[in-house]
Amino acid sequence: MPPDTYLPSVELYVRSLSPAGVSQQQDHVIGQLQALENDGRIADLSIYVWGDRLAPDTAHRTEHGEFLLDRLTAFERWERASGASLDAFGWRDSSTTIASDRTIDVISLPLMGLAEFVDGELRHVAPCTRDGTVQCVRDRVAALSAPTPSSEREAESERAPAVPGDR
Repeated sequence: MPPDTYLPSVELYVRSLSPAGVSQQQDHVIGQLQALENDGRIADLSIYVWGDRLAPDTAHRTEHGEFLLDRLTAFERWERASGASLDAFGWRDSSTTIASDRTIDVISLPLMGLAEFVDGELRHVAPCTRDGTVQCVRDRVAALSAPTPSSEREAESERAPAVPGDR
């Protein structure tokens, strides 16, 4: 791919019902990503809302829940392929429901998540940890915003193998 055609598509996941300080951070990140899209620095931006946890056993009952489960599965594959750690995602926790006092398995979700795709292939997920360094969503947005030649951004994202067919 020629360097000038590297334009990632970005998916941003934001927590619903966030406290004021977190909502301001989310709004700031959304504004930055929208500016990148308007400037032609990213191909497109999709924004999704998620809660603090997702129950896999019931999430598949809705289209949005099924979409999130599919994405989280892709994130897990990317984690294994890239050598990064997605510790911000609590992959399997237990929670007791108030209504039935029953324990269910849940996936804990971070306040914000970002997935970056190139040509339909997942290339990066944030927040993540690689080589002991934590890269939060704001860090990745800053990297996308940096006046780095696109060939260098492409090379950086190719250090983590793409996960085919995830978009």
